[in-house]
Amino acid sequence: MNVLRFIIPKSLVEYIDADSTVRQALEKMKYHRYTAIPVLDKEGVYIGTLRNDDIFKYFLDNGTFNSRAAERDSVMKILDRDYTRPLFHNASMSELIEMVKEHNSVPIVDDRGCFIGIVLRRDVLNHLLKYYKE
Repeated sequence: MNVLRFIIPKSLVEYIDADSTVRQALEKMKYHRYTAIPVLDKEGVYIGTLRNDDIFKYFLDNGTFNSRAAERDSVMKILDRDYTRPLFHNASMSELIEMVKEHNSVPIVDDRGCFIGIVLRRDVLNHLLKYYKE
């Protein structure tokens, strides 16, 4: 089975640009009620996933919840690039299942590393539930 069967395409996923500020990211995440959001460069290449934990750590490390600093600091300053590695569009189901064991969403990229969408843990679990016999 192909991971593309579960993909939510990029056109339906909110993301932020690598040159976004911490405040812009926080506002977008708050508005869409996201706990994590993909970060892409200008060419659409997936860079990483910014999590609310990264933002909380940013404010705690600064010792203040100063929105002025968040207006000037880039998300690249706080992004943990290694947290969620992307899967390629031709990844196996076992690779996808291993990823959703650790992450609520898995970014999917094409052969060039460009972000094409995400797969949600709940969609994979709903699919697997069909095969579960009580």
